[in-house]
Amino acid sequence: MPTATHLDSAIPAFTLAPEKKAAAPKPAGTPATPNFINDVAAGKVELPMIPRVVQKLLVVLRDPDVDARKVTEALSQDPVLSAKVLRLANSAFFGGQRSMASIDAAVALIGMQALNRLIVACGVASSFSDIPGVDMPTFWRDALVAATAANRMASRLEADAEEAYVCGLLHATGHLILCHTYPEIADAMFKGFDVLRGADLAQVESESFGIDHPTVGGLWAETIGFPQAVADTIRKSAQPPADNDKPLDLALRAGCALATAVARKDDAATAFAALPPRVQAKFGATQPDSAFDRLHDALQETQPTI
Repeated sequence: MPTATHLDSAIPAFTLAPEKKAAAPKPAGTPATPNFINDVAAGKVELPMIPRVVQKLLVVLRDPDVDARKVTEALSQDPVLSAKVLRLANSAFFGGQRSMASIDAAVALIGMQALNRLIVACGVASSFSDIPGVDMPTFWRDALVAATAANRMASRLEADAEEAYVCGLLHATGHLILCHTYPEIADAMFKGFDVLRGADLAQVESESFGIDHPTVGGLWAETIGFPQAVADTIRKSAQPPADNDKPLDLALRAGCALATAVARKDDAATAFAALPPRVQAKFGATQPDSAFDRLHDALQETQPTI
């Protein structure tokens, strides 16, 4: 399960591809390029599902006037998820000075926003374990960094902060789905090679799988019931910036750019320069300000555990 040292910090823009060979031909013996959409339509491929309890909680938590009793009732149906909520409530981030055993008290302490993020992360992680060709710790760190960055920059971009977080966390899950669905291709194309992100990954996927991770990720987000705005934004995540990009698009683009910068260990100035011009303009400067410097420092400390 992906977690962060700080619940406010979260992750990626992710992809794997052959080392410095993003446009290289498939190795000999690689299976023929599949047709993912046709395979789904024909029932040959089933999209991963998240647990019913998680689905129910995600719906309940979208209500700004949610009754905490409904949340605790749903949590009580899943002992594993309840244990994770209690562990978070007892963590150092929330004080950790007493052993809390009550789900009601834990929910009240954590708050609905942090609880929603925890449940999204748990629900997504439960759908994927070891995936062929994917370094999972790197993947989840990327995802958490992208999510945190998108969330933290959302206010400047006038985007919904929680939707930005979800977009960052989910934007690369299409890669996991493709590699899980076609493991022979995943091993041939990605195993043992450098990690790629964004458009570079999407290009290799299109050549190898016949479809890219943003398209699959958007489809999956729709299937499991996330808001349409989240699905649409994920679909555009590897496309070049456009004049018609919406605030949520810009937030995810910023999150992905910063996740890549963190993975490369770029300094704050280099990371800032990698942001889309419309995002940079929201800072009103050509150089990072102190707020961006603090965000950059915080993102480098993000460490998921699986």
